[in-house]
Amino acid sequence: MPNLSVPAFPGSPQHDNNVPAPLGQVIAEYRIAAATAIAYPVKAGQYIQIIDVAGTQCSDFLAFAGENYQEELDSTVTRTLLGMAMPQAGLHSKYFSQAMQPLVEVIQDTCDRHDSFLLACTQKYYEDAGYLGHPSCSENFNQVLAAYGIAPRVGWPAINFFFNTAVDESGAIISAESWSRPGDYVLLQAHQDLLCASSACPDDIDPANGWQPTPIHVRIYGAEETFTKAIGRRVAADLPLRLTQDSAFTPQVRSLTQNLVEYNGFWVPVSYPHQGDQAEYWALRQRVALMDLSALRKFEVTGPDALDLLQWAFSRNVANLAIGQSAYGCLLNPHGGIIDDGIVFRLGEAAYRYVGDCDADGLWLQDLAQRKQLTVTLEPSSHRVHNLALQGPHSREMLLPLVEIEPGWDISDLGELKFFRFVTGKVKGIPVLISRTGYTGELGYELFVHPDQGAALWDELMAAGTAYDLLPLGMQALDRARIEAGLLAAGREFNDLVSPYQAGIGWSVGMKTKPDFIGRAALEKLQERPPFVAVGLMLEGNEVACGGQCVYPMGDRWRVGHVTSGTFSPVLNRSIALAQVAPEYAQPGMELAVGFMDGFKRRVRAKVGPLSLYDPTKRRVRA
Repeated sequence: MPNLSVPAFPGSPQHDNNVPAPLGQVIAEYRIAAATAIAYPVKAGQYIQIIDVAGTQCSDFLAFAGENYQEELDSTVTRTLLGMAMPQAGLHSKYFSQAMQPLVEVIQDTCDRHDSFLLACTQKYYEDAGYLGHPSCSENFNQVLAAYGIAPRVGWPAINFFFNTAVDESGAIISAESWSRPGDYVLLQAHQDLLCASSACPDDIDPANGWQPTPIHVRIYGAEETFTKAIGRRVAADLPLRLTQDSAFTPQVRSLTQNLVEYNGFWVPVSYPHQGDQAEYWALRQRVALMDLSALRKFEVTGPDALDLLQWAFSRNVANLAIGQSAYGCLLNPHGGIIDDGIVFRLGEAAYRYVGDCDADGLWLQDLAQRKQLTVTLEPSSHRVHNLALQGPHSREMLLPLVEIEPGWDISDLGELKFFRFVTGKVKGIPVLISRTGYTGELGYELFVHPDQGAALWDELMAAGTAYDLLPLGMQALDRARIEAGLLAAGREFNDLVSPYQAGIGWSVGMKTKPDFIGRAALEKLQERPPFVAVGLMLEGNEVACGGQCVYPMGDRWRVGHVTSGTFSPVLNRSIALAQVAPEYAQPGMELAVGFMDGFKRRVRAKVGPLSLYDPTKRRVRA
């Protein structure tokens, strides 16, 4: 590979205060001026950090391998092998060549909003818009690649980092201003010796670069560095970036599977390949299974007005909760929509813990407390409270000899713990809070522990579980179980435009038990006739309606609802779905049609049933 004449970054240009500190020992560093491109060598195993210096600046990326640079990034191969439009840090992270060999892998990404394999901008694009002689990324690439004998192209297919491009419902490709902020970056690892090229896109005739092109910064790190895989998230636009993290149990999980994906800021297992999600599922339904649910968010709500805040924000009446009791419900907005569902635990006289799905729950509770000028402290505690769920018909039998309940509780052993009750105690000397709750439709418990002792707790439970043929459970089997049980998932069964009455949890609204709460006025109107109601559907045949399919009356072309989630249920031996339909079509036993393809070419007959198609009376979970 020939030597490059690209100068190392020589000083402190205008936007340096936005360049993040190096992630490790930098072995080469380049500044790409606005509207230019560079080429640079990278050895196998080395890391490439591409940084947006000023924010909203796009950068195209090319990579070539082989003695004559005959291998290059290939969109068709990459998308076919991954089954995804865009590689992402984690399980589906590699970009492949036409020889089906990985060239680079995404290790970290703080923007997570890019495009792949549209052309780097071309002269034709600008000429068609009337901007003759405007610089383009493709021409800039031609200039810097010429020294390596790489023939010029009218347009270069590229990885389009930081580009905000999507395909709309009509199939049109649309583009808007980049989401990247100052200092956002993508960290790649080279899988082969590569010649790379990066640009600072010159586009100033549309919003892609915020109308003003700015520099891109590139750093190269040695192969000896170790960087954890992570995706960057911000809870709010003005809050610091947070990278995907491991829970206290992730090292144990990784020893059993590498099939992990990012969920809610944590790495979680999809499945455990040596056993498979079917085996995990049957362990849950017939014996006992163990899963990491640390991605749930925990907030300590304490102080004189803690109860007032929760009574106002939470759908359920929590005033009568005893210490050691919890309640499921949801956080509501003023028009009665569900912000999130969660559980409130009463830990003391004026001390509660709210467990939900996202950090934004805490922001909402804090905002409400400030508006109402309440004397309350809201403290995020997810960093010091991680949790496992032990679920299945043998979970009580397995836990009983392991748990020593702390003195002062009104029960002497775990067998007396009722549904939605909790106690503190020890598992083989490890302090835990044990709650009789779960997300599976089975008898089960959740164990909350400090991260420092999480690995020890996992090991103790796995060891004790060998006598019960316990298996660890991944998200794939968990999702199947929760659909069978009619349990909700954010973004599927509800969002902030869906009321509890539409989502099927109207019973969690304390309309008769507390005088006022946020969203009450709106819910009073929706209570009598919500626009849609939640039902379970039992489909003919084995085809799975995984979500988004429209629901029709038999023989008619107009829609009466849509599927929110679906799966094939092994225990019911049929395809099932959760759906939301107009109230007139929610009667049990009514036959409807689920539309596949375009909704008309193929329809599958479905019968309306309860939201919980598995154990609708909750006999098992309350056993």
